Amino acid sequence: MKMFKDMNEKIDPGHTALLVIDYQNEFCDPGGVFAQAGFDTQPFRAIEQPLVNLIDCARDAGVHLVWIRNTYNTAKNLYLSPAFMEQAIRCWEGRYSKIPVCREGSWGQEFYGRVSPEEDEAIVTKHRYNAFIGTDLEITLRAKSIKTVVVCGITTNLCVETTVRHAFCLDYHVVVPRDAVAHWHQEAHEAALLNMQYGFAELSRVGEIRAVWAPDRQSDD
Repeated sequence: MKMFKDMNEKIDPGHTALLVIDYQNEFCDPGGVFAQAGFDTQPFRAIEQPLVNLIDCARDAGVHLVWIRNTYNTAKNLYLSPAFMEQAIRCWEGRYSKIPVCREGSWGQEFYGRVSPEEDEAIVTKHRYNAFIGTDLEITLRAKSIKTVVVCGITTNLCVETTVRHAFCLDYHVVVPRDAVAHWHQEAHEAALLNMQYGFAELSRVGEIRAVWAPDRQSDD
């Protein structure tokens, strides 16, 4: 793959995809499972406007959008293995094991607020933190000759970071807008950003990315 000399080349709309990860009711809405369990989901809602700004700009610039969503629980437990459930039982206080999370076809699985796909945009459904494992994400990117992925959404240290690491290991250039990813625990959020910056991605900001995709537009970030 080509080595790009600067951000303008790296995130050129002609070879870049925007991956929007897991911005779903279950995680973001005050009525979702995680808020009801006592997690502070305000940091997730706080990135709604930056995400809207980034997505709108990507659409206008012709950037390929790919929406990632979770389906975890199903009626017959089609996707959650003993290894996953053992981890959930130890760490998630009944979520996944007793309390369904992102149940197939549920309100919780739907995208949150104003962050939602248009009819002709790709939606990839995953069953693990990694958006590449067991999904058609890679073939979706290859079909569009994508060289760079801009990764945004939640949570910074789980689904975002896991996907970023895999994308880098598949030889994609990776950019992460630090103001368009979030976690309920600030220390975990910052540690994940540090990990990604050190080994797997270039960190940026929504305004900087929009300045490349829409240089004539006044940034409002």
